Amino acid sequence: MLKVSLTHDVDRTEKTYQFFTHALRALQKGDMRSAGYHMGSWKRRKQVYWNFEDIMEIEDRFGARSTFFFLLESYPFNLFKPKSWKLSLGRYDIHEKRIAEIIQQLDATGWEIGLHGSWASYNSLELLKQEKKILEAIVGHPIKGIRQHYLNWNENTWHLQKQAGFQYDTTWGFTRKTGYRDNKVKPFAPFNDHFTVFPMAIMDSCYMNTPDKRGELRKLIQVTRDNDAILVINWHSNNYNEKDFPGYRKAYIEIIEACKAEDARFGKLEEFYEEMMEERKSDKALRR
Repeated sequence: MLKVSLTHDVDRTEKTYQFFTHALRALQKGDMRSAGYHMGSWKRRKQVYWNFEDIMEIEDRFGARSTFFFLLESYPFNLFKPKSWKLSLGRYDIHEKRIAEIIQQLDATGWEIGLHGSWASYNSLELLKQEKKILEAIVGHPIKGIRQHYLNWNENTWHLQKQAGFQYDTTWGFTRKTGYRDNKVKPFAPFNDHFTVFPMAIMDSCYMNTPDKRGELRKLIQVTRDNDAILVINWHSNNYNEKDFPGYRKAYIEIIEACKAEDARFGKLEEFYEEMMEERKSDKALRR
């Protein structure tokens, strides 16, 4: 059976400085119509990154539930360090009423909430603990999973995540192409204990830049099934507006349809994690 886990990194909830950066990019390409759109009525169009209801409707239509990873970014803005701009500008406040409410609504209606660890948290136990505690206060119960922002990771990250109380991580993957990093296809336990890593095989921007999308998807489906693994897909929550991200929403639906055609079973990462823990318990009991 093909097992699939749909996930969403929630990087942005409102379009802010992207009005200017996207317009500039369009002008550089000579696309005046697109530039005019991006520089248009920002008050009317700034909500194009708020797509939670749309995602819920899509997944509900296919009988699927996914995992949303919410971000608590605290990277300080520095005018003289352009690297900081993308991290610190346009970020959202997780305590804002409507954001806290959508988190609670998703959780209450069967979707999973996880942490999208901030840029610096990959190497900070203090940040990981603090961000986890804040998100758990909003959902009202412990959270199991995490994915680091921009897949920022080093050899110490999993140790810190485990110390912070996370049960699984799904950072392991590529930022520029689809596929299984280092040929690690099946979920694995780096410390030979409960802490589990779910490799991520498809991220939206990588998939959309793939020349033969359908061929690549067929290949990944086959590899995943052959290894009795889980096809983890990451489609950012802000990438569903056709004007801003042409083809992304359609491609997401097509991926789900292709998996359904293969009789896929869709599950949240926490569900697959719990099943793996039960299997390990059964295996240990049989060996006694």
